[in-house]
Amino acid sequence: MDKIVLEDDARPTREAQRLLNPVMKEVVKKEALKLLEVGIVYPISDSKWVSPIHVVQKKSSITVARNEQNELIS
Repeated sequence: MDKIVLEDDARPTREAQRLLNPVMKEVVKKEALKLLEVGIVYPISDSKWVSPIHVVQKKSSITVARNEQNELIS
């Protein structure tokens, strides 16, 4: 487990939720559930330092998902 050393007067801040397009939202949800099932991540409900997920796509790869018409899109 990592520990982040903070200054004594550091206070938590609340960040706004970020919007995702519906296709990417489903991809992120499936990936998060997969990580939760294998125990890599775990839910935390009482931390003041939790921030929303920020999705950044890798430059070298693309994500393929199905849209409403069941077509594969990147």
